[in-house]
Amino acid sequence: MEQQTIKDVPTARILVLGDAGVGKSRLTDLLAKSEDTPTPATRRVGDCWWNVQVRLHEHPRNVWLPPTPEWTSSSSTSSASPSSTTELFPRRPTAACELVPYFVEFYDLKSSLRMPREHRNRLYRHIDGIILVYDLLRMGTHDNLHDWLYQPLRQICRHRHKRLRPILKRRHVPILVVGTKLDLLPTRRLRSSGKIASQLGTDEILVNCLDAQSFEPQKSRNASKVQKFLNSAIEFKLNFPSSTRR
Repeated sequence: MEQQTIKDVPTARILVLGDAGVGKSRLTDLLAKSEDTPTPATRRVGDCWWNVQVRLHEHPRNVWLPPTPEWTSSSSTSSASPSSTTELFPRRPTAACELVPYFVEFYDLKSSLRMPREHRNRLYRHIDGIILVYDLLRMGTHDNLHDWLYQPLRQICRHRHKRLRPILKRRHVPILVVGTKLDLLPTRRLRSSGKIASQLGTDEILVNCLDAQSFEPQKSRNASKVQKFLNSAIEFKLNFPSSTRR
């Protein structure tokens, strides 16, 4: 974050959806934990309607560098033909990777409050990614994800794409599906084509939210899927910017 202040760092917003009791709060706590936000006090943001936690994420961005000449000795240059001298310069610029810092805010609706629809819709239009959470022990919570997803997608389509599209026939915003309470599952269920992750063509991860190291890179592939999802959410924010008027 060289030569940058906190006010200069852009923010990506992630909506966490699912039935009460599926483990959204514990999952959000794990997702927001990082070296920069190691304790709950460092990552929680006050909000009257939502449980909001924030973390710092570095998004890789390609930076194109100008062509660099491939210098040769004077003897080789003098013997070269006029047509070969043009090959001394690359035809394409080279790419370098730059890490751009972003704040990522995770929004989990407080289950004890009944939020007015206009307040929810006002937030939905600024959402850059959605995490759908269900309980592996209660597959009815998985079936309910379609209902949770409909209204946010409708608002995102209207305000980010400027038109309505078929909701589930095409992904409009990056989505990650998470099954919780893996530690309590007696046997690992086989994946089926009828699951919402297959319908949306998105990644799904199964986690134990009580394990503080669930997203450690050296422990599982879940960390790489989360990183991929966050990068996709930031790219969605860049490609389909929301209106600054809330």
